[in-house]
Amino acid sequence: MELKHAGEGIVVRAPAKLNLFLEVGRPAEDGYHPIDSIFQAVSLYDELEFVPVPLSAEGIHLVEEGINVGRENIVYRAARRLLDEVGGFPSGVRITLRKSIPCGAGLGGGSSDAAATLVALRRLWNLQVDPDRLRELGGELGSDVPFFFSGGTARCQGRGELVTALDDVFEPAGVLHYVLVSPAIEVSTRKVYEAFDQAQSNADRSLTPIKSVDSILRSSIVEALSSGELLFNRLETVACGLFAEIAEIRGLLAAEGFRGFLMSGSGSSCFGLCDNAEEAVSIADTLKAKVPSGTMVFTVNSVPDWSAVFRS
Repeated sequence: MELKHAGEGIVVRAPAKLNLFLEVGRPAEDGYHPIDSIFQAVSLYDELEFVPVPLSAEGIHLVEEGINVGRENIVYRAARRLLDEVGGFPSGVRITLRKSIPCGAGLGGGSSDAAATLVALRRLWNLQVDPDRLRELGGELGSDVPFFFSGGTARCQGRGELVTALDDVFEPAGVLHYVLVSPAIEVSTRKVYEAFDQAQSNADRSLTPIKSVDSILRSSIVEALSSGELLFNRLETVACGLFAEIAEIRGLLAAEGFRGFLMSGSGSSCFGLCDNAEEAVSIADTLKAKVPSGTMVFTVNSVPDWSAVFRS
């Protein structure tokens, strides 16, 4: 997350994430599935601008570019939740969301936008909300939101709210490079999880993965990911069965020279891990000529931890 002051306002670049590893257990009593996942923030961004305006009855004015959701947008809901928490803002606010991260793509764009909104509004008016409380508010909005208060590389467990930083493990390896392919479909996370639950092989699953982060030495996690050994997504088979577009993209990635490739989250985006930026650009150019119409192809790299922005 990149935050800067611009005149009286604040501009934030909110990054996407990839799931480099995703194991899923059977749903708990509250209906949520426990996960064990490695999240990686990457250099694909939405931009949000927050500008104070004269206070009105509405208070929060959301301008959307590249999306049209209105008050159901998680950005509006995050601002509203923070307003309720503090009892009112010093003035009104105009929030402009410029959407670049594809929706329904397993990239966490909405969750990143929500975290950016909470952080920016707290900074805009120096609101007296403890960072840990802000994280709790984020968790109420969505399971992936807590990760985006620190970003970088992290292991996320529980519903996603238990975040353990892994940046120290990745530091010796430097920046990781990916080709990201996003087909022109929006995937319903709920639909994928419902299909996952209905699959007989998953009906009685506890969170005891065949492949586990705990089975690999902490110092060897990067090597295991880079070799493809640890790249794993429990939802991938289910999502490919529901959406032929994802299966097609996986087939295209399999024909390229990636170290490994995987679907992110509950889909629809898939990514391949490259040795360097030059290789990523070369493979991306090749894929652009092969993917179906409307499919987006990006080259992205890993983004380091930004928890200092959150804590300041």
